[in-house]
Amino acid sequence: MDVEQWSPVFCSMVTNAQILEVLSPGEEEESYKEQKQIMSAEFVLSTPKVPAREVQFVRYSHQQMDGSWIVVDVSMDEWQKFQRRTTRSISRKRPSGCLIRDMQNGSSMVTWVENVDIQEKDKELHPKLRPFVESGFAFGARRWISTLQQEAERFIYSTGINISPTDSAISPEGRRSLAMTAKKMVISFCSDTCNSTYHHWTSSNKSRQKNIEVKTNKRRGDPGKPPGLHRTAGCTVELISSQNRVFDYLSDIQNRPQWERMSSNSLVQELARFSTGPDPRNCISVLAFSRHNEILILQECCTDATGSYVIFAPIEKAVFQSMLCGVDQDIQLMPFGFFILPNVSGSILDGTLLTMVFQLTVKNVSSKQAVQVVTQIVKDALQKIMEAVN
Repeated sequence: MDVEQWSPVFCSMVTNAQILEVLSPGEEEESYKEQKQIMSAEFVLSTPKVPAREVQFVRYSHQQMDGSWIVVDVSMDEWQKFQRRTTRSISRKRPSGCLIRDMQNGSSMVTWVENVDIQEKDKELHPKLRPFVESGFAFGARRWISTLQQEAERFIYSTGINISPTDSAISPEGRRSLAMTAKKMVISFCSDTCNSTYHHWTSSNKSRQKNIEVKTNKRRGDPGKPPGLHRTAGCTVELISSQNRVFDYLSDIQNRPQWERMSSNSLVQELARFSTGPDPRNCISVLAFSRHNEILILQECCTDATGSYVIFAPIEKAVFQSMLCGVDQDIQLMPFGFFILPNVSGSILDGTLLTMVFQLTVKNVSSKQAVQVVTQIVKDALQKIMEAVN
């Protein structure tokens, strides 16, 4: 019910969410019981090739006699005072949402339902991604419940309630500070990767590599990013390797010099690491390169059956040392990385859809040159990754 909490938890699926009006507040003070509110949001997938679904809906929370909660959404015709320009696709939510039951042992049982009418415009959706979206996997209930489970595990582990044997010796305050910064990084990256109404991606490469079509966009004044003009390049490719193989390759620090320019001809060392779930591959870590003494890499890796990501951003060594002491740092981050989705189209056996996004601040070069640089970085990295995992 609180959009300020809902959006960060589901940042890989929701963007530009807001409460337009509270129709009826909760029956009790500081309670959402029987609250109805008008909301708008864009539901997204982490690739430039799938357009956002912009929806305006009523959200209603209801507590049943047994103490369980129902939170349900249903689309509404746009109110005149909230009308916006025509969306790129026609999307309406039939009653959708979740049932939450307290299990009396500190955990909850959540049942999720997504019931959506969608009419995509043919030119908006890439043909190779159409089966993936139309199967219901891309925006379905399984991804919502999986994301909620990941966030619950992340909270338990990043606060030190659960600790993995493979974790570095980091104080609870240090874990919390690193986890907060990593979450900001992930939220920023998800926003940069999706194809929302505020991100206008254009094709940038005219090479003969038809399997690597890079798209770019131009951004300025994003909160939490260094000042100036930013150029972002993104590309989604099909791989014949399994999701697990691709994730394990990209998250293995020993493989970084094979595809990343910054770590080429450099020794990569893990300075700190702690798990964010029972799977030890889900973790937050800080990496150092022998060729770069004062710049480190903050990295978060996460994987489950519905998808994976490996996201990272440069940070200064002094900032990392202060975070280890539990000092909250309001730093500017320029994240880049990968989303890995299982290819459920059936055209490739046990394949994956790999999206890479890279960005840089335009300095001392023209905007056109910046586009060429980020496009070439993405193409080179993806070519090397495809050769390695295929």
